Formats: sequence, structure tokens, C-alpha cells
Amino acid sequence: MIAPSVSSSAICLRCQLRLIRQSSQPLQAPSCIFALQHPSLRRFASDSPARAFGQDHVAEEQDHTPDSEKRVQYGNTDKNYPVKRMDVPKRRLSRNRILTEDTRNLESDMLGKPASVIVMKDEGLYKKRVRRLAAESRDEPNSEQIDIEALLDSQREPPNPQEVRENIDGLRPKTETALSERKFRKLQALLTDGFLSAQLQDYLEHHKQDDLPSGSNWKNPRSSNEKDLASRYEWIREISPWMPLACQSGVADGIDPSLRGYVTDSTTIKQKLAIRIMRECWGLSIAELDAGLGETRVKIGNHEFVLLMRGTQRWMTVMGKIWLEPGEKIEAFRNQKTLRLVTTKPKAAILIEDLDQTLKQIKTESFPMSLVTSKPIDEAVLEEVGRITNTHTMGTDSRQLRVTWIELKKRALQGLIGLENLCDIVFRLLLTAYKPQPATTTTLYATDQDGWPTGRFVTDAIDKKKLGWKDRMGQWARYSLPLTLGGADSVAENPLERLKLPVERQTVSSKLDENNEHVPETQLPLRSVKWAEDLKVSTKATFGYILHANEPSALPPPLPDLLTANHPRVFASITPHPLHLAELKASDDKATNSVISTNTTIVIRFWPSPPRKIVRNDTPPLLELRLATSGGKVEGVESLRAIKQIHITDVMLPGSLVDLRYTQAQYAELKGAPARLATWQPLANFLEPARLDLEHGKLEVPPRQRFPIPRRLFNYTGDSDRDITANPDLLMNKIDMIDYTFTSLEIHRSVSMPYEGFNITYTSIDGQRGGSYRAEVSLEPGIGSGVSADKEDTDKLHSDFLVTCQKFARTDSLWSGYLATRRGS
Repeated sequence: MIAPSVSSSAICLRCQLRLIRQSSQPLQAPSCIFALQHPSLRRFASDSPARAFGQDHVAEEQDHTPDSEKRVQYGNTDKNYPVKRMDVPKRRLSRNRILTEDTRNLESDMLGKPASVIVMKDEGLYKKRVRRLAAESRDEPNSEQIDIEALLDSQREPPNPQEVRENIDGLRPKTETALSERKFRKLQALLTDGFLSAQLQDYLEHHKQDDLPSGSNWKNPRSSNEKDLASRYEWIREISPWMPLACQSGVADGIDPSLRGYVTDSTTIKQKLAIRIMRECWGLSIAELDAGLGETRVKIGNHEFVLLMRGTQRWMTVMGKIWLEPGEKIEAFRNQKTLRLVTTKPKAAILIEDLDQTLKQIKTESFPMSLVTSKPIDEAVLEEVGRITNTHTMGTDSRQLRVTWIELKKRALQGLIGLENLCDIVFRLLLTAYKPQPATTTTLYATDQDGWPTGRFVTDAIDKKKLGWKDRMGQWARYSLPLTLGGADSVAENPLERLKLPVERQTVSSKLDENNEHVPETQLPLRSVKWAEDLKVSTKATFGYILHANEPSALPPPLPDLLTANHPRVFASITPHPLHLAELKASDDKATNSVISTNTTIVIRFWPSPPRKIVRNDTPPLLELRLATSGGKVEGVESLRAIKQIHITDVMLPGSLVDLRYTQAQYAELKGAPARLATWQPLANFLEPARLDLEHGKLEVPPRQRFPIPRRLFNYTGDSDRDITANPDLLMNKIDMIDYTFTSLEIHRSVSMPYEGFNITYTSIDGQRGGSYRAEVSLEPGIGSGVSADKEDTDKLHSDFLVTCQKFARTDSLWSGYLATRRGS
């Protein structure tokens, strides 16, 4: 106690500090000072959960003293929001007694402020609250007695299998399917330690039956399991689960592939059951294994697998560039119709999904087989044409040819509409292979008749790329005589005195006259273009091998029967060494005045579309469109020829290194300026949608086109000849709209120069899809002055051309190789 008369200077420093703090916070007692003054007391307030007196302790004696009302203090005076604070008596524990802290006024001043003291009230002894035990409740008279033995007997009954399955299913992760190895093994241990082997086996068998436990959230994870992809995708016949590559070695044989990497030789049977539940039933995997390389094998239906393996195997190539990293790959096993995907597990799922999207683009079209041939087509031929076009072609019972292929999505995005599809390409390849070229005749001659008994057929060993796609499948032989020294360069008899058509020099096209032909039924002018009235003849001699079919079932007959037997034959062109051609230029008498010209031309050919209604046994002409190019780009139309007839004359030279082939064509050109030819409506309709990217080798055109053809350009047979003589003017003026089928496209890159009064041309020919890739050397009469020559000059030109061609063919030094010639000189 402090007396009222005590001066402030008599108060110690400790009490002064305490009073200062108390005056600044009159509603809170400084517990730190109280603890310093009373070290034996420790705080036991209601805000301490570990020493909460009101919950775990009971005071032996309580003195309920009403707390004095406190003043209302306001916090945050800036906003004037009043907050009322209530003082709670502080209780402290000293040894085993409970003390309550209180404050009393002294009715005196200290340091100019009212003085007060702290009074500790004794609340009694501290005593823990005693909890009632279960045993005490059984001692009460009203409690029921429990039979311990009955309770133990009830627990000895086995649990219901359905409850066991629900308990097992309760351990299944709700969302995750790829667990870390630590979580995976922990879950495996829970299944192994918490259930019996029989219970795990029952869960597996129940899962195979696809029965759902009633009252559970169990779901069949088969939709996310690799094994059930076969049911999701119709094209999958069988698929193996994804298996890590790193775990393939050291694993016992006979283990399910889905467990490889998850079990070892030391794994117990019960552990395998737990892992099977996690893998087969729940679809769980270890994330570390999924991130590494593994493999999965997909067995595909025969129809889809054939399409994927066609040509360059486009899908495998594109997917390899987009998704696969070093070490990853896609392999195909043709005999098993299986794809092996070596990649990570997420990528394997992506590849299968992309493959499904690709196979959804399969398209099928068909056409009558009678348009191509009246005989059945060999399966080997259909397989070859399918390989060339990346299609699957097969015959049906209704004599239809069904063509199936995978359509590329980007073609529609690039605007490639109205062009040839793969069915159109198959049709024209079969058409040109089985149907003879219209309006074409052939003749066969042979020289060196004295040596025929000593000759024999020698199997050809040239590059098969020089032949057409169907001819590459056959066996061919050339008839040759034993070569003699000095005899090859001697001029032998010429069995060919004249060709069927006259030999003419080419002339420059004359200007267009004012007479315009009209479209039938409309009488509209065709943009100031017309077909020439005069027919021209082009003659070309090429050098190579005349090859005769040499199949075991169709051997060529001996000479001279071969000349009239109409035995199948083809022509394979060959060229001299380039240095020999250079020497020809230097040896020419007019070499100083000769001009070497180079040219690149796109040659497009059309046949009349089958079937066509035959009227008076007439045949429309063939069409040949030539496009001029410059700098790798198409500049415009060079010419359009209507070829009335073609005659091919083959001359066998058994005693020489090469044979001769003369090709003559009688034709009429479409007259008009190049700019007008390109805007002529039929050509404009054909060329406008065409894709002619010569620089990248992308050349695509529409499959069909209609052209107006004068009736005078048709070929007539039988009774039609009399009608021509009787009504020549009618045929001259009549024009028919004829449907034509595009049959071939070739790129000709040629170099020409004069040779002994004629033109010699070296041409590299790119036959595009299904055509041949070859080079040829040809002799042509050249370009004349355009002045009509008399009959004597024409005959001389004819005979000189034949002699020059035969001399060129019989000069063995040109065809035996440059090095051999140099060594022999």
C-alpha cells in the first residue's frame, strides 16, 4: 500500500515505469511487469488453449465479483467507428492455487495522476476435471450388459465379397492415372497388406465380367486402356500395351506385356495381383516410365495397311518429321500388317489418334472395266498401278474396278479443285496400257537377211525406267547378229525405200485469215481462232532398241515370221556419248554458221473419251497441246495439234548396235496468235484450274475437256469414204463437240543443231507419274522456207533423209562409248 502523503520522489523507478504504462493503458494490466514482480506466478488466461482454465479445470472456491463497467474506447478516430472493449478478469496459477488479478484505486495521486494498486484474489485450489470412463457407465444400474463372446463370434464371419470389392475400389485414385513411382509402390503395398490374395483375385475376375459393384463409384477404365483402342477404332485389329524399352531385357518370358517394367523375377504372386489390379483395372502407370522410350505394336486391317504402305509411305514420313525425336521411329512389318511405334507413351497415343484422322480421309470410286479392256486384268498389274498411284485397286464381281485412296486435306485448302483425282489417274494409266493408241498403225522391217540364221534374241539389260509402267513388268529381247570387224560401218542394203507418209520440212504457221469457225448450235465465233485447212506431216527418226516380248509363255517367232506375226514389241531409246555429239557439231561443214537452240516444252496429249457413240465408223483425231516455258514458268500456248493419223515404222538392224524407228504424224494446227489461243474458251477452261508449277515439278490438270473438232479431221472407214466424196463441203463445215480424256503429260528439254542438212535434237523427257524417264537423239527434216517444192525435190529430200538416218544408226563409233573409241584410235 502507498500512503497518500508520500511524495513522488520516494517511489522507485520500477513502480514509476509501471504506473506510466498503467496510465497509458488503463484497461490492460501489464503482464510482463507482473511477472517480474511475481516470478512464481505464471499466466493462466482464457486466451491460452494449453492452459484454458474454463475447459479443463475447476476452481475449488469461486468468488463471483461483478466486473465494473469500463469506459468505451474508440479506435480509428479518423473514421469515428466506436468499438467497445470489455475487460476479462485475468487468472494466474501460483503453484496449486488460482489467483484472480484486480485493480483498486488508492484515492490519492501519484505523479499528478490517480494512484491504484493490483490486488490478487485467491480463488481456491487448482483441480483437474475428471472424465467419466465407459466402465463407470456399466456400473450404473440402468446400463445393458454386453455379451463379449457373441461380439467375438460375429467378427469371425467372413466379409461380404461385394464389400471387399468396394473397399479395394476405395483405394483407387479418383483423377490421377500417371503416378510417381513412390506413390505407385505405396498404393501397391496398401493392396498387398490390406487384402488377401483370394480377395484380389476375385476383384480381377469381377472386373473381367464388367460388373459394377452396387453403391460404389467404380468405373470401367477400359476406354483409356490401350487394349480397348481396337473397339474405339475399326481399323485396329490388335494392339499391344505400351511397354518401356528399358525394361524389355532381363524380364522372364511369358509375362503379360502390360506388366513389364512393373514386376521383376522376385515379385511375389500377391504383389503381381495387386499390380494387375492397378494396371488392368485402374489403368495406372508410373510417370517416370511413361516419360521414357517404349514401344507399342498396332495390327491394322489389310485394306488400310496397303494404303499406308503405298508409294513414299506419306503418313510415316510426315509424322516422323513432325513428332519424332532422335531415337524414336515408326516401323512397318508388311507380312504381319503391323506398325511398331517406338516413342514415349503420350506420343504413341497422339500418333494413333492422328492415324485415325488420316484413315478417315479414305475415298473410294469405281468405273466399268469394259472402258479399259474386255479381258480380266491380272492382279500383278493392279498391284503395280496401285503402287504408282498410292491407291488400292481391285476388281469386283460386277466387272467394276474399285479404286481406294487416302485424300490429302491440304488439297482442298490449296484450292486444288476440278483436277485429276487418283481414280482418274488409275483410269488413264490402264487405258493407255491396254487400249492401242487410236489412229495409229505400225510396220516392221529388218535388214541383214543373209545373217538371220546366225542371229538370236538377246535379253535386254537396259534401264527399265525408259519403258512405260506396264512394259517394265515384262521381259524383252532384241534380235542381234554377231558383230564383225569392219562390217558394221559398211552401208548395208536399205529395206525401206519410202515411208508411208511424205517427208516434209516444217514451215512457220501462216497468219490467221478472216474465216472463223463457229461453235455448233450457237454460231458464236471462237475468239478469232480456227483449225488450219491444210494438213501437215511431221517426221522424226529416233535411235534405240526394238525389243520383242520374251515371256516363257510367248516367245518371239524366228525371222522372217516375226515381221508379219504382230508380236508385241516396244522401243527403248538410247543416246550417244555427249562428247560424240559435240564432235558432230565441230565436224559440220557449216559449223561456223550453225545455231544451237534450246527449248523446254510441256506436251499434253488427249484421246477421245470412251465410250463414244460411233457414227459412220469415224474416229476423232488425237490432240496434242504444247505449252511454251521460260525461266521455269509457263508462258503460254505454243500450239494445239489435231493429229489425224500416226504411222510408226520400225527398222531392225541386227548387225548394228542400234535400231531405227520412224514416227510420222499427219495433223492440223489451231491457227491464231498465242494470246488468243490461251483465251480460246476450251483451252481456257482446261488451263485455268490447272496447276503448272514447273519449278517444283507439280503438274496437275483436269481429267477431261470438250473441244470443237471439224468433221474433216476425223478418220473414216468403210462406207464413210463414199460419203466423204459425195458431200465434201458438208464435212468441211461441220464441227462436233468431242469429249477428250487427258492421257499423258511430258516435259521435253531439248537441244537442237544442224546435221548434214537436217536437224539433230537431243531431248530429255520426263514422263511424270506412270510415264518413262528417258533421253533420245532424233533426226528431223528441219524447217523449210515455206515455198512449195516440186515432186523431184520432195523425192530427193525423202531418200536423203532415209540414207542419213541409216548411216547415223550404223556408225558404231557413236554408240560404242567414248573411251572405247579413244583407245581404238
